[in-house]
Amino acid sequence: MIGIQMAPTARRIVETVLAVKPGENVCVGTDTECPPTITQALAVAARAAGAEVAVVTMTPREAGSVEPPPVVGAAIQAADAVIWQASYAVVHTPAARAAFARGVRLCDMWGFSEDMMVSGGATADYAAVAALTERLAPIFTEGREARLTTPAGTDLRVSLEGRQAFPLVGIADRKGSFCALPDGEVAMSPVTGSAEGTLVHPFCIEKKELGYLKDKITIDVRGGRMTEISGGPQADFLAQVLDTAGGTARNIAEFAIGTNPKCRLGVTIREAKKTWGTAHVGIGDSKSVGGDVEGPLHFDIIFVEPTVMVDGQVVVKDGKIVA
Repeated sequence: MIGIQMAPTARRIVETVLAVKPGENVCVGTDTECPPTITQALAVAARAAGAEVAVVTMTPREAGSVEPPPVVGAAIQAADAVIWQASYAVVHTPAARAAFARGVRLCDMWGFSEDMMVSGGATADYAAVAALTERLAPIFTEGREARLTTPAGTDLRVSLEGRQAFPLVGIADRKGSFCALPDGEVAMSPVTGSAEGTLVHPFCIEKKELGYLKDKITIDVRGGRMTEISGGPQADFLAQVLDTAGGTARNIAEFAIGTNPKCRLGVTIREAKKTWGTAHVGIGDSKSVGGDVEGPLHFDIIFVEPTVMVDGQVVVKDGKIVA
């Protein structure tokens, strides 16, 4: 029964999000910890659209945008369209960027559960989400500085000068484009090295071992990097993950706000950052969102009830979009 219920979303991904045409090569990428029922629904929908379908299954990566195995990277780059249904994102990897350069279209739907296929953010009115997101994006593109504050004490400033905001609205129908379902966010990479301030008590972090945070984590940001991380065992774990990854893992890579009213807080971490009126800060790799830093990972730190200002203009006030 659940397979039948998932079919409309699977068809939407194939026919609308990626606009798959008869005769195209579609790669469905997954891993051994993801629901095979979703994989099957996606493959069936792609085949029904007249595509040649290849399903590639790998062992799970340990964090967002860790490079996939070479054989999987080759499959991605050989496709016309890719549906990425793995445990973590692939967008911020050299393999994905090489695929984009070849014109591959990619829908990254990492972390999807069966429930997410039938309710929540994936079922939103994406025309309405796109209208809002595309209206907000120029505010960030034309801005010089953004500021994020929260009631818990977060206060972060980033430079936006010369950067372009990306309205991510659940469509990847052009060559070399990507989206990440459930979608709905204005995202951009701040100027490298410009982030300064403090991040206090995030709602959740896109790392399975952390998820919804119990500890009050405090992160100092200096010169565009996360420096001191304090607040108990979860803070220690986060610091260990970043130290193990090394390199540019602590880079402040992304600044974004969520624009999807159907996404659910507290139900799935995957939907939290796209929820209308939330904000998130991405760390590590920034090259796929207009930055210039290649990193060993990329994941987001999500905040609720934020206030976001661009050049003094209030865009989000206490978790409500007001611009």
